[in-house]
Amino acid sequence: MAKEKPEKTKLTDAERHKRFKDMAKEVGASDDPKAFEKVAKPKQS
Repeated sequence: MAKEKPEKTKLTDAERHKRFKDMAKEVGASDDPKAFEKVAKPKQS
């Protein structure tokens, strides 16, 4: 007999936003758009 997977609870937008902010803080993400540009732009040779 196959085991049934427990149903996952749906997160509210507020809960999802809080988790996102907590994870960003945990990994040291910056909210500065210029920091993103520095990382996202390919190096030109």
